[in-house]
Amino acid sequence: MKTKVNLYAIEFHPKLRLLSLQITLVVCAVMLLLCVAYWFYGFAQQQSLTTELEFSQLQKSQHAGVVTALQTELATLKKDPQLLLDVEQNLQILALKKRVLEEIQGQEELKSSGFAQLMAELADKHQSGLWLTYIGLDGRQVRLEGTTLESSLVPKWLNNLGATAYFKGQEFAETRLFRNTEQQLNFVIASSVADAKDNASAGANVNE
Repeated sequence: MKTKVNLYAIEFHPKLRLLSLQITLVVCAVMLLLCVAYWFYGFAQQQSLTTELEFSQLQKSQHAGVVTALQTELATLKKDPQLLLDVEQNLQILALKKRVLEEIQGQEELKSSGFAQLMAELADKHQSGLWLTYIGLDGRQVRLEGTTLESSLVPKWLNNLGATAYFKGQEFAETRLFRNTEQQLNFVIASSVADAKDNASAGANVNE
């Protein structure tokens, strides 16, 4: 049998300390406040989620209403024959205008390139003693006017022009030699050019 003997003096014996009523009330109050705060936080979160859910449901309902209205309108929509006819006519007019614009642009390009080629070949076949005062390109017609010192220079010059790409294979429909009031020997030459230059039209007064 064991026996425990406490050799400490009474003042050194461990004492049981009880919480005072004031401390207990403070602790309880703090715990209560924490519980209340947590409850309010949870309630606020729940209210926020509820509001978002209600707003989402409202938007969904509105979208569903719009979709239903559009589907109803689409189902009741009928094609207007007159409207379709007007659209078709407008498309045809637009296509026609586009073709006309492309044709005009092509004519301008042809006019520019055709007259430039004519001028280049006239310059290349320049004949001494003969100079031009007018160069005209109007549709199929090429018209050349000028002055020469000798009448024999004109046929020689025309033969040289006939060898160029622009005048090759073409006939001069009009050739006139005459003297003006100052007794200068003038000439007028007109020639029909190839269909490729049909739409070109230009003219210029020159002094060579």
